[in-house]
Amino acid sequence: MKSSVKKLKNCKHSFEVSLSAEKVKEAFDEVYGDLGKYASVPGFRQGKAPRDLLELHYSKTAREEVLKKLIPKTYEKILEEHKLDPIGYPDVTDVKLDPKEGFSYKASIEIRPEINLKNYKGLKLKKKSAEVKEDDLAKNLELLREMHSQKVPKEGSEEKEKVLPKLDDEFAKDLGFENLEKMKDAIKQNLKAKLEEDCEADLEVQIINQLLDGVDFEVPETLVNSEKERLMKDAEMRIKYMEALQKKENPDKKFSLEEKDKKELEENAFRQAIRQVKAFFMLDRIAHAEKIYLKEEEIDGYIEGLAAQYNKTKDEIKGHLEKGHGMDELAVNMRNKKVMEFLLKEAKIE
Repeated sequence: MKSSVKKLKNCKHSFEVSLSAEKVKEAFDEVYGDLGKYASVPGFRQGKAPRDLLELHYSKTAREEVLKKLIPKTYEKILEEHKLDPIGYPDVTDVKLDPKEGFSYKASIEIRPEINLKNYKGLKLKKKSAEVKEDDLAKNLELLREMHSQKVPKEGSEEKEKVLPKLDDEFAKDLGFENLEKMKDAIKQNLKAKLEEDCEADLEVQIINQLLDGVDFEVPETLVNSEKERLMKDAEMRIKYMEALQKKENPDKKFSLEEKDKKELEENAFRQAIRQVKAFFMLDRIAHAEKIYLKEEEIDGYIEGLAAQYNKTKDEIKGHLEKGHGMDELAVNMRNKKVMEFLLKEAKIE
C-alpha cells in the first residue's frame, strides 16, 4: 500500500491511498470465492458456477464487497501508521477500482486536537456569597403582591384602580402557608437555593476560563459549525418568544432584527461555539489523564430517575434519548460533571 498524509488546519488531515493491481486481484479472488459458495447461476448447482459466469452475473456485488474490504482496511492502517485519533467518519472521494490497474482513493478526516495540559489542579477560585439579602426578600414579596393584585372600581367613578393585597397572615394563608413568617422562610429558602446554584455555576465558569486561558489549540471545524448552529437555533427561539410577547402588547408594530444585529448574533454564536468545543476537549483530556470514567450503572440510575420523574418506563426514556444522539450527550454531560467535581475538590476556593 502506498499512502501520503497531509496535515491541514483545524485538526483536518487529507490523505491519498493506492494499492497495486496484484493486491486488488487478491481481494476480488477472495470475494468471488465467497460469492461462489452461495451464488445462484442458471444451469449450475449452488456453489458450482464457474468464475467467468460469476463475473457476468455478480460484477456489481463483487465490486461493492471489494470496496467494503479495502477502504476500511487501508483506512485503519493509515490511522495506525500515523497515530491519528479521528472524530467521526472519513470523507472518501475519487474512488478508483480496477483489477488490472489497481485501487486508489482520497479522503479527509478530522482528529482530536493536541492539548498540552497545564496546571489544572489547585485552581484559585472565588466563591460568591449565597446569603439572602433583605432587599431581595422584599422584592420577591412585592412581586407576589403584584401577581395577586386586583382591579377594583374607584369610589364615585367608573374607572378601576389596581389594589395590592396586604402583606399579612391572611395573604400568606391564601397562598397555602401557615402564616406570613412561614411564607417568608419558604421564599428565603428558595432564594438561597437559587443563589447557591448560581454560585456553583459561577465557579464552573471560572474553572473553564482558567483552563482555557493561555492555552491555544485548534478545534475541528465541523464540531464548531454544529455547535454554532445549535446556539443560533436557541437564540432564534428566544427572539421569536420575545417578539410574540412584544406583539401581544403592541399588535400594530412590526418587530424584526436589523442586519447588523443578526451579524453580531452570528459572530457571538461562532465565538461561543469555539469556546464550548475547546472546553469539551479540555475536560475530555483531563478525564483521560485522571482516569475519570462513567459506569454503565450510573447512566442507568440517572435514566431510572428520569423515568420516575416523568412517570415513564426506563425503555421509553431510553428510546427518546437515543433519537438524535441524546444518549451520547447525556454520557458526555454526566462525565463532564464528574470532571468538574474533581476540579472543584482540587481547587483552592476563597
